Amino acid sequence: MTRILGKFTVLVLLSACVTWGAQQNNPPAAGQGDSSSSSSGRRKLTIPETDDNSPPVPSTAEKDIDVASFYIRKGDPDAAIPRLEEAIQEKPKLAKPRLMLAEIYEKKGDKTTAIKYYKDYLSVFPTAPDAKKIEKKIEKLQS
Repeated sequence: MTRILGKFTVLVLLSACVTWGAQQNNPPAAGQGDSSSSSSGRRKLTIPETDDNSPPVPSTAEKDIDVASFYIRKGDPDAAIPRLEEAIQEKPKLAKPRLMLAEIYEKKGDKTTAIKYYKDYLSVFPTAPDAKKIEKKIEKLQS
């Protein structure tokens, strides 16, 4: 799945580059287009200044978590597992993918792996608001 998404991203970027290149090679006729056209008929490339209020670009780990959440909602938790593991590799201090993995493995009946990820979650996020609830889950799974 990662390969497919990677190929799709490359195709989208390639398409955007081709479109942009075509626009650069075919400038609008004099008097047409935007006001940034120079006297030679070519448009100037203007890059907008960054805005402090612009939303931050999500990291790859956050995108992996979003994709994993999609798979879980669609009823395919097995497809979510590699995305969550990639998120942990990308950002080792993230707690959310560990909790999601623990819940997936608990639902699959793999108590040992679920306990491992619940413990990992608590070690990364010891002040989690649901820490007592997670500790009870661990005790229940160990019995």
